[in-house]
Amino acid sequence: MSELRKDILTGEWAVFATNRLNKPYYFNHENSSSDKIQEKCPFCLGEEHQTPKEIYRHGDEKTWDIRVFNNLYPAVGGDISGVNNDDFYCTQAGNGIHEVVVDTPKHNAEIYDFTNQHMVNILKVLKARFEEIEKDDLIEYVQIFKNNGRNAGASIPHSHWQIMGIPYVPKKQEEMLQNMREYKAKKGTCLICDIQRKESSTQTRVIMENKEFTAFVPYAAKFAFEMWIVPKKHVSSYKNFDEKQLEDLAKILLPVLKKIQKLRTGIGFNLCFQDKPKNSADKEFHWFLRILPRIGAPAGFEFATGSYINPIFPEDATKKIKSL
Repeated sequence: MSELRKDILTGEWAVFATNRLNKPYYFNHENSSSDKIQEKCPFCLGEEHQTPKEIYRHGDEKTWDIRVFNNLYPAVGGDISGVNNDDFYCTQAGNGIHEVVVDTPKHNAEIYDFTNQHMVNILKVLKARFEEIEKDDLIEYVQIFKNNGRNAGASIPHSHWQIMGIPYVPKKQEEMLQNMREYKAKKGTCLICDIQRKESSTQTRVIMENKEFTAFVPYAAKFAFEMWIVPKKHVSSYKNFDEKQLEDLAKILLPVLKKIQKLRTGIGFNLCFQDKPKNSADKEFHWFLRILPRIGAPAGFEFATGSYINPIFPEDATKKIKSL
């Protein structure tokens, strides 16, 4: 069952998905000498019968290199019956779409070892699914993300992405959009455009850049070695990227991830596409990608305050990453 409940104090939505208690876990416990417990899983070539019906396949009938299907244990969608209304709290059915994009048939393949062309193909598939999911009248926001590794929240080690279409705009996206609106009203320019220009001009925190994108450690990074990849041109949504931009995104993403994996053996990381709310104006938001290496974890202070303690200055993190 999927149900949405709004926190009356903070305005944030919580997603309750009881079916996810049955989700399989393909990692060993932390004190084990081996991270992965098996060499085959439902995402492997030849195991297609273990997943829901295929939505898309890149490849022929007998083989593939990218597959898309609905999540077997969706956080939204699925069984949404039995929602009880309350005259005090705000509750609604967990309508939505939750898809899985398996980006390789090989169980132990890592994203940072993909060829540039394969990464471009993945980005094209993600864009196509984003566009299709956003067409649903119930969807207000589409989130693309990748949990890479046990410490990043993955339950299956086989490389994959997830796309969720949800019937509300998350508080974080509301706040970012409002900040961008206020900045535009005051300065007359886009906040993310100005951040990108500032970082590109000073080079203090830039990891690398190409014609279309700049990768840098943000000035007030919440996580150690956090990085953003920001398009140099104003692009409000991932669906608006053209083929050249997707090619350049692949060209900067792969070498950045190669550096991330050198920070620590078996390091986990999250990739989070930050997109505009569906019904906001195109010029208001500026798309960017957050890369969050999982070194350490939020604890009591972070949960209590929403402020993060980062053990390394962004400028030092930049020097370390560039040296790898």
